Amino acid sequence: LYSPSALGNGIINSVFDIVYVKSDRFSPSKTHQIASELEQLNQTLANNDRNYILIGPGRWGSSDSWLGVPVKWPQISSAKIIVEAGQDNYKIDPSQGTHFFQNLTSFRVGYMTVNEYMDEGFIDYEYLSKLEACYETEMLRHVCLKNSLQIIIDGQKRIGVILKEGLKLA
Repeated sequence: LYSPSALGNGIINSVFDIVYVKSDRFSPSKTHQIASELEQLNQTLANNDRNYILIGPGRWGSSDSWLGVPVKWPQISSAKIIVEAGQDNYKIDPSQGTHFFQNLTSFRVGYMTVNEYMDEGFIDYEYLSKLEACYETEMLRHVCLKNSLQIIIDGQKRIGVILKEGLKLA
């Protein structure tokens, strides 16, 4: 994953989990369902002291469910990186973390925006779909990795990258 619009700073080497909204199943009419499914999964991960990368379309935390997934912070509190991903059929201006800014800074959570339809970043959904899911619902897919991912965010340049399992830069 590459984002030309990232908030945060530093290198994170302790994340083994990815939770993402299935882009081929996404519908703005299902954002409340996604929030509910995510709340349960987040609680399980929190109970096991596991942070994760959260990827999904639209604005995370939007009060307007047609603009994104209307989660509250406790529903995604174990996310270490949050990614807003635009889609060809769902072009929403990113919130860039404004809904959770205090939590992002307090808990050192990274925030990235990817809009592939505008050539602003890249998410390898094909790669994600080939990884074995450890949990799956109608709308969400949770991938548990054997090796940690390396996440690098350059706060001055506002760019972020999440390397595939097994790859390291530093």
